[in-house]
Amino acid sequence: MYKFLLCIYLFPSLLSAQNLIVNGGFERNNPAQDIRLTSCKPCTFSATSNVFNDNALGWKTYEVMTPDLLIYDTVSPCSKLPRPHGGNRMVGLIMYHPFQDGQFAFDYHELIQGTLAKPLEPGKTYRIRFWVRSDDSLGVQHLNQVFGRSTSIKPIRSGNFGFSFSKNKFNQKENFMLSQVDFPIKPQLVLETIVETNGRWQCINLDFKADQPYKYFLFGNFSFDAVTPINMNADDRMRLDEENTEPKRDFWHKTKRIGYYCFDDFSMEEINDAWVERNLLQEKGYTMPAALLFDSGKWNLKPASQPELNRLAGILAKKTDLILEIGGYTDNVGTDADNQRLSEQRARAVCYFLRSKGVAERQLVPRGYGETQPVAENDTEMGRQLNRRVVFRTFAK
Repeated sequence: MYKFLLCIYLFPSLLSAQNLIVNGGFERNNPAQDIRLTSCKPCTFSATSNVFNDNALGWKTYEVMTPDLLIYDTVSPCSKLPRPHGGNRMVGLIMYHPFQDGQFAFDYHELIQGTLAKPLEPGKTYRIRFWVRSDDSLGVQHLNQVFGRSTSIKPIRSGNFGFSFSKNKFNQKENFMLSQVDFPIKPQLVLETIVETNGRWQCINLDFKADQPYKYFLFGNFSFDAVTPINMNADDRMRLDEENTEPKRDFWHKTKRIGYYCFDDFSMEEINDAWVERNLLQEKGYTMPAALLFDSGKWNLKPASQPELNRLAGILAKKTDLILEIGGYTDNVGTDADNQRLSEQRARAVCYFLRSKGVAERQLVPRGYGETQPVAENDTEMGRQLNRRVVFRTFAK
């Protein structure tokens, strides 16, 4: 079982608290004594898979792929490279590049394998977080480096970001995207929403209930580009597909579409009583996407929300000196009055549930903020999902 969430922010201390993903921020090299390291230079794209494989502890990619291990030089800042979310390293991946535009008979995506510090325990639920940044300019730079500046390039925003968990390492020599044509791997987690961050770092948060003792995961776009949602209308998409497959159009004169994204600070933690308590006591609260708690436009709690709310109630019943503000927030779809009313009703619904589990009324402060405090732009579906949320804030009485 799994569910998709989007988070507003990530507390820095959570990255190291119980993070099961080895080297989630890509800051650590493979030990020099164990491997002959390939040079990894600041402010440059990776020319071979060895750059990534040799320089990012716990991570690997296929030999036919070249994900970019991007290093930001803090001494001489890179003029065309954004700052990583944390530290001075991040990864750049091609998530969309259809075969009609390229030199292969299959879509070209880049995937990376991460390592877990210990196997997942079947039956337990884990929260995965990672930071993402859409970047049109880097996609253009990337293809210019490969094909030259005379090539026509169209930046694309795409969806279908996926995680495929496994108990064993992959075969680095496999031509994975070619294998996907005949023997497709279906990832356990897929974020179908078109990811648009408007040039800012934003955090994506997913929950996963393990059914096997997985030790590794593969991350990227596992879907065919023909069924991957993009920010291009169907007519224009079809027209460009047809133009790029015309017999008279040679490879160099094709318009090349690319969905290029930067990723940083991957983390994975078991959701349990200790996780909830640490958020409440140390971080003074946390955010739950409204979709986890409610159906669209409703304020009746969904059954799937109860395990985490039960944990929350248990902590508050023990820590009677804590006061919890339950803040409801919406996107800007609908009238101001309707959104204000919906946010208040949702905050009260959570309050009533916690009271039914033994939390004292004096500990709970339900408040509705409507659409007044967005944390992302409301002009994209991803932004609207970020804004639909319930925020729990704790303080001592």
